[in-house]
Amino acid sequence: MIEEEFLKTLKKAKIDYVLTLPCERVKRLISLLPSKFEVLTLAREEEGVGISAGLYMGGKKPVMLIQSSGFGNCVNALMSLTKCYELPLPILISWRGVYGEKIEAQKPLGERLPKVLAALDIDFVIFDGKNFDDVENAIKGSFEEDKIVAILLRPDVWSEAEDVYFERPKVEEKVVRVEECEAKMTRYEALKMIKEELEGRIVVSNIGYPSRELYHILDQPTNFYMLGSMGLASSIALGVALTGREVISIDGDGSILMNPSTLFTAGNVDVDLKILAIDNAAYGSTGNQPTASVKADLQLFAISAGFEKTFRANGEEVKEMLKERGKVFIHFVAKPGNAKVPTIPMKAIEIKERFMEAIR
Repeated sequence: MIEEEFLKTLKKAKIDYVLTLPCERVKRLISLLPSKFEVLTLAREEEGVGISAGLYMGGKKPVMLIQSSGFGNCVNALMSLTKCYELPLPILISWRGVYGEKIEAQKPLGERLPKVLAALDIDFVIFDGKNFDDVENAIKGSFEEDKIVAILLRPDVWSEAEDVYFERPKVEEKVVRVEECEAKMTRYEALKMIKEELEGRIVVSNIGYPSRELYHILDQPTNFYMLGSMGLASSIALGVALTGREVISIDGDGSILMNPSTLFTAGNVDVDLKILAIDNAAYGSTGNQPTASVKADLQLFAISAGFEKTFRANGEEVKEMLKERGKVFIHFVAKPGNAKVPTIPMKAIEIKERFMEAIR
């Protein structure tokens, strides 16, 4: 059947990882993926862009499989991360809104998708059920030229398939108690305090002042500094961790609240990932406007996402927490405020290339 041939094409293109979100039109294809590839089910398309970046920098070749409607969810991430850092990413797009589409809401974006791709300067191929070579060449070209490519999967060429049925696991009782905690230091003071714990380790640092402050305190080749794509620090770190490496994500409350799905995606996989969530209840890089974490509790959020090891910290105790192995979430309660440090004097491609050379 066509799905088996398509999987062979992905194999010929040397794909390692497939990141997916469901679509009814290609559900048989999705169901067959685990037999041939490592597969990660996403909660949102945007996080897939970050995870794909981490996977590639860690030495894997990922592809995303999403709906055309979901493509709109990740446009900024594709431009400010994938394109900005010149990272490869082939995207298989189940093309909705065309060929007799009956769902009205799929049409406005689906009908215009080729024009949207052209406007974003993203090369694309339309898969018509026969041109497997075009798909293979497009994917290979993505990795050879460090660029985004899209393969639009026509909806009328795929096999019919039954819905998936499974027994939903029971929701287990949880008795949770978290400690009260008062902010004692700023993010800069916290980063300065843990400098020795970060030395020589892989660190993905959140956009804006967190990266600027880390660069000023401890610049090292194993640091990946984010320049854009807010909300994807832990997504990128998760991608690197999926390649078998220990990774520390220095994230923030504003970033996590913008992309909480990655906590839930990480909660379902076994990785050596430490998320240091420095929560100052403020959007620090844009003027310290308050975030929802003035009332929300990020540690409880991580517990609900499936992190077995979660901690609260506001001082020296965080050093021991960073020595924990496995999947760890550290809610560090901090004071608002930024250190007066200059911007990072490195271009995105320099950051990427130095980082990849250091961790591979």
